[in-house]
Amino acid sequence: MSEALIDKRVAPALVTLSSDPEFSVRIATIPAFGTIMETVIQRELLERVKMQLASFLEDPQYHDQHSLHMEIIKTFGRVGPNAEPKFRDEFVLPNLHKLANSNNQQAIDTKRMDVAIQLFEAYSALSCCFISEELMVNHFLPGLKCLRIDMEHLSPEHEVILSSMIKECELKVENRTVQEPQSSMSIAASLVSEDTKTRFLNKMGQLSTSGAMLANVFQRKK
Repeated sequence: MSEALIDKRVAPALVTLSSDPEFSVRIATIPAFGTIMETVIQRELLERVKMQLASFLEDPQYHDQHSLHMEIIKTFGRVGPNAEPKFRDEFVLPNLHKLANSNNQQAIDTKRMDVAIQLFEAYSALSCCFISEELMVNHFLPGLKCLRIDMEHLSPEHEVILSSMIKECELKVENRTVQEPQSSMSIAASLVSEDTKTRFLNKMGQLSTSGAMLANVFQRKK
């Protein structure tokens, strides 16, 4: 299906259905909006999808709608890895963080567990994507830590996996931080004698060896 057809026919129809009197019909539009997220690149169309999904997340009438939140998280996990990166970074990851944080306050354990499992699946899927250091620190890691709080209470076996994921993400951030000063130091090496420069670079090579396995952390993965 062409983007023009999606823009002129499909998206307007979905927007209309998203306001249907039947709540189940509104929820059913979410996976369809998700499919648009992962298949189109037209900025204006993506913004319209973003606005509609944002209305589901921000409208007070939906704050306690468990089935709607489940469908949104499921959709984010399904399409997030293939969505346009800017859309994923600015919308999907921050909202997953918010949903993970709010789930910590859920008083009904069965609902809390339902959402936690769906969040676990979504974060597992998104972990294969390139995530900038800023997003890792501000949204991805905090979301995982919120989710770990749920799993500590509800599912210890998932908590073990989440702790491992969190440790790996923290190592990624630490490795990136360590590598940046090394780049600056290599410039300084060019200002000294060849002999000193050779010794300097040899030393830097030794220091960087221990981080070699993590060197591809911030390369794009899709």
